[in-house]
Amino acid sequence: MILMAYVALVAIGGAWAVLASAMPNPAPAPLEILFWLLANMLGEVLWLPAPRGRGYISMATAANFASVLVLPTGTAVVVTSLAGALTDAVFRHRPWYKVLFNAAACCVTVYAASHVYASTGNGHAGIDALLTPLNVGALALAAVVYFGLNTWLVSGAIALEGRRPVWEVWRTSFGSNYSLSNSLALILFGFFFATLFLTWGYISAFLAVFAAYFVRDAYERYLLMAERGAAT
Repeated sequence: MILMAYVALVAIGGAWAVLASAMPNPAPAPLEILFWLLANMLGEVLWLPAPRGRGYISMATAANFASVLVLPTGTAVVVTSLAGALTDAVFRHRPWYKVLFNAAACCVTVYAASHVYASTGNGHAGIDALLTPLNVGALALAAVVYFGLNTWLVSGAIALEGRRPVWEVWRTSFGSNYSLSNSLALILFGFFFATLFLTWGYISAFLAVFAAYFVRDAYERYLLMAERGAAT
């Protein structure tokens, strides 16, 4: 009952984020919405296994954070949550309450990160605004908000389901040096993706997909070498 109440509370927060972000914003073109929807779905599908059975690494972090930097807040919230929900329902066949929770948590996380980025930096004003040194603080703050909210919301659900302390769940799942370094790398990759899109437009998709598969292949080779080294 407590877990379902928590899921319902997060769902209410997600609905509020959608409504709050629906204020007047310059709406992107339909092609741009489709582009980012597919980009986020690709990120959701690309999973990287963590070593020693410590779960997985989601490339969706990179796509979601790029959406935060490029799209208006309302569009970013809808696109990222819809991509996650479609992937959970169609490809992973997760139960409806997990689909609902993940989508709602994404809404809350993306809304907060996008709002912080827009209010503390230059907003979604193009490549010059993104790359100016004066924007570093806003980028860092948006990344911290995104990582913090996302990991703590998920940790709360895992803790309630497994009847474990939430701090212990967060520390073992997201707070280790390994997890933190991986999250930082994915956020930097999201910044790289956003820079590519604002510089080259839709053609950047080819470069981003190539880079994503290169990172995935290199990481799998690293895991294989690490396992061989541990065995010897």
